[in-house]
Amino acid sequence: MSEVLNLAQKFKTQSEKQAKTIEQEVQNATTQLNSFMTAKLLESETIIKDGMDSLDTSNEQLLVMLATHQTDMSTALTTYLNSVQAHTKEHLNQFAEDIEKTIEAYTQHIAGLIEQREDRIAQIIKSEMKKWAIVTSLVALTILVLGIIIGAMLFNKFSEPTYIIQQPQTQQPINYGQR
Repeated sequence: MSEVLNLAQKFKTQSEKQAKTIEQEVQNATTQLNSFMTAKLLESETIIKDGMDSLDTSNEQLLVMLATHQTDMSTALTTYLNSVQAHTKEHLNQFAEDIEKTIEAYTQHIAGLIEQREDRIAQIIKSEMKKWAIVTSLVALTILVLGIIIGAMLFNKFSEPTYIIQQPQTQQPINYGQR
């Protein structure tokens, strides 16, 4: 049972480590994205202020500059999301493999325990069967001996020799003159 608890503890530790790693990578990527977006927003604000201060800059130039900054920010956001997704996917795949290995180890452990239990049950049944076979054999032998004794007694009782007492037979003389 302690092996199961050790496997569960190991799984929990690995899960916590994976979660912390993913959380740290997301935090780092979020910090980088925040820094980049803040810089780009400050740059956009500067461009807009410059456009407001200088009437020489046309609206078209301002729109082009703002479109460029918007494209840069979209690219940065897409890069951030792809990076976070790739790291998360990698860690989740590793986590899935770890879960699979843990489940496999647990399954093998359970199979071993089941096999041990079946062996113990078979040994118990065999030992009990030996006891019962011996007891049953003794009972059968006792019944056989008692049957033979009872049969012999009954045979003796009912088969006492019958003595035929022969009485001397007297034959009557045959009288041939009589009819």
